[in-house]
Amino acid sequence: MTLQSLGRPPLTPLFALLLIRGIASFQLQAAAVAAPSLIGDLKLTYAQVGLAMGAFLLPGIFLTVPAGLMARRFGDRPMLRGAFVLLAAGIALSSLATGFPMLLAGRLLAGVGGVTILMLVIKMTADRYAGPLLSTATSVVIVSWPLGTGLALVLLGPVETAYGWRVVMGLSALPVLAGFALTWLVGQARVVAVSGDAPPAKVGIGFVAGAALSWGTYNGSIVVMATFLPALFISIGLAAEAAAARSSIVLWSFAVVVPFCGFLADRVIGRTGAVVLGMALTAASFLLVMPTGGAAWVLILLGIGLALPPGALTAQVGDATPPAARALVFGWYAAGSYCGMTSAPWIAGRLRDVSGDANAPMLWGAGLMLILVPLYGWFRWEARRKSVS
Repeated sequence: MTLQSLGRPPLTPLFALLLIRGIASFQLQAAAVAAPSLIGDLKLTYAQVGLAMGAFLLPGIFLTVPAGLMARRFGDRPMLRGAFVLLAAGIALSSLATGFPMLLAGRLLAGVGGVTILMLVIKMTADRYAGPLLSTATSVVIVSWPLGTGLALVLLGPVETAYGWRVVMGLSALPVLAGFALTWLVGQARVVAVSGDAPPAKVGIGFVAGAALSWGTYNGSIVVMATFLPALFISIGLAAEAAAARSSIVLWSFAVVVPFCGFLADRVIGRTGAVVLGMALTAASFLLVMPTGGAAWVLILLGIGLALPPGALTAQVGDATPPAARALVFGWYAAGSYCGMTSAPWIAGRLRDVSGDANAPMLWGAGLMLILVPLYGWFRWEARRKSVS
């Protein structure tokens, strides 16, 4: 394989990738913001709301690996542009829904575009910023998740209260146009394969499975928090708008600290240390939300706990994977996350429906961190056991 170095990349692609991924997460959160009026208007259960939230991510289980391979063949930017077209079409269908089946179909269609965007941005970041500061670059891009979901809570929460879920869905489409334009600013990878006939790099199945399951479990906890924390606050007496604003404390604290968490992982405590500390803080914070009545300091700690693992874990995967295999590995990595993000909120919703306890999803979020411990240990053992090549 012949490789061509493109030199040190500028910062413009990094911020373009951040904003592009944030637009996808903004749309993901729209269903959670719209949940109160969806339940009232379309007579949905909490489990159906959780499924509608997860349906945006469900296509990723099946499509991220093919999308990664297509991106390798046709290029990242054409794939991103096609994904934004599908995202817009799905948003339009969701906003016109007359029942749960149509809403679900719209969320699935939007999800085809959304999960392609989410996967490609992580892969493109690894292509452009591979090296000793990859945790930092990845953490900057990961700010897009709380940035998008936090803005959705703050901006769409009052709209939901005043105008209902259809207007929320419609307004969530506006950033899609900006995202399409930003695809011209993502730049080129630092290293690209010149020969299309080179044999693909081999990676260990255990390595890929451990990484994907770890990433899926971690991301499932974030979606559980984003979907059910506002409902918990409503159950203890807050209005819907105030509940959305209170919930956004987690996301804003995540957004503020996540780049520093990447630097901390790269330069201070190590990447494994960042993941382990993040798991412990996240589990403890989930357990403290209800007993403290959602105290601001607990929500800030939850944001910090959730901010510690993603950059470090993704950098460990990226550094251990040869460039020629990144499209495939990150496709499976993303597929694992979508399994977690689809199933975790549905399980949380079922627990909420069956128990009648608004705190049940928070307990499930803490449980996910306990599940993550052996999965992450497996991934690290596989990564050390043999060189991925």
